[in-house]
Amino acid sequence: MADSTREPRVALIVPALEGGAPGLEADAAKQTRVPDQVIIVRGVRPNGRARNEGVRQSDAEILVFIDDDARMGNAELIAQLIAPLGDATIGVTGSAKLLPQGAPEFQRAVARQVPRIEHGIVQTPLESNPPTEGHGYSTITTTCAAMRREVFEKCGGFSESLYRGVDTEFFSRVRRMGYRFVQVPHAYVTHPAPATFQKLWRKHLKYGVGFSQEVRHDASKAGWRYLHTPLHAAGYLLLRTLLVIPHTFIAYSGDDRRPRPAFRPLGALASYAASIGYVRGWYGWAPSE
Repeated sequence: MADSTREPRVALIVPALEGGAPGLEADAAKQTRVPDQVIIVRGVRPNGRARNEGVRQSDAEILVFIDDDARMGNAELIAQLIAPLGDATIGVTGSAKLLPQGAPEFQRAVARQVPRIEHGIVQTPLESNPPTEGHGYSTITTTCAAMRREVFEKCGGFSESLYRGVDTEFFSRVRRMGYRFVQVPHAYVTHPAPATFQKLWRKHLKYGVGFSQEVRHDASKAGWRYLHTPLHAAGYLLLRTLLVIPHTFIAYSGDDRRPRPAFRPLGALASYAASIGYVRGWYGWAPSE
């Protein structure tokens, strides 16, 4: 019989396509709640398969996922992430995501103009549930998120076929099971934005490919973007091309649907790159890593 008084074991799972994550390992050793296991999954693609492999290597009851290029911002991070998971209605917790201190001006401009690069620190628990139907987001991402193993297994783990969009697809399944998503107060990680325009463009091109795969898997996420024919695809891409200039001067996103004046050329071009990736991914193209 399991010991109900024993503190749940915690595994820190880090997908690392190249090398390791020595900074994160050092951060983990300084936590007020040191994880029982630190599992670095090296060289496994795509990242959904890497995360699942990390879970397979673990026997912990609590799973904490962090990207290999993130760093833990505060020593209480893991303790803060796992504390709310004693509530059976909460499926996933997550932290704020900030740029590293001293980030170059280009990265700070990206964070100002492109949605979801940063999520600010909250002072009280913030419930941020992804939609069960259609396309949308939670403030929580797998840049830093925690869940009970039983939730992970009940919802089937991460998709191992999606090129990108793995967290949003998995999170929608978790939400459909009735679980809540909570961003915890005061906790944060630092995570760099793309350092050059080329990297920003390529990152969002990949996001577009991943979204096309999501839509193929679940058509409810597409809305008007479902590309029934090549003519429809051409019309969609033409519309997105025409919107680049308006989007440069008017801020509008899935996170904030209120149009408002703002000069955001990087945001407009990142969104345009995602639309190109979406159309190319629809017809089977996938960029190299």
